Amino acid sequence: MNRPLQRFALAAALVAVSGHCFAQFGGGGGGGMGGGRRGTRPDSTTSPRTGDGLSTPATAAGKIRDKLYDLRVQLMITPEQSQLWDRFSDAVWDMASRAGMTAAAPPDDLTAVQFAQQRAMQAQDRARRTQAVSDALSKLYDAMTPEQRHTADQNLPAVIP
Repeated sequence: MNRPLQRFALAAALVAVSGHCFAQFGGGGGGGMGGGRRGTRPDSTTSPRTGDGLSTPATAAGKIRDKLYDLRVQLMITPEQSQLWDRFSDAVWDMASRAGMTAAAPPDDLTAVQFAQQRAMQAQDRARRTQAVSDALSKLYDAMTPEQRHTADQNLPAVIP
């Protein structure tokens, strides 16, 4: 069997099994044989979701916070590296908090020149924040062990917005 066909067969089998498990354990809620997630509110399964799973800015911030925490644990940041990690994570937070938050005014309220100037300012702001993340990461990376660098090389790109 060729590789794409094997992948398709595996995906179909997983879909079939997950549907069976979904029905057996009471769907997405906390019913059945302990299939629910601990610590979630009962109404959390009814919240609207967008296609990427980030329904609100709070949800997006929570995902970034969780990724940063998980990565800090994976990297086993030492007390000596802690201040450098904090600078890096603060820079990531600053960048993420601005992503998508500065919506351009409707074109009918701006002239073409004003719109272009606004876009240029936004690009400059994003470049400044990206440089701050890069600078903080460079200093942190210099203080890492070879094992930490390997872990960072594999996992850090997914954390940076």
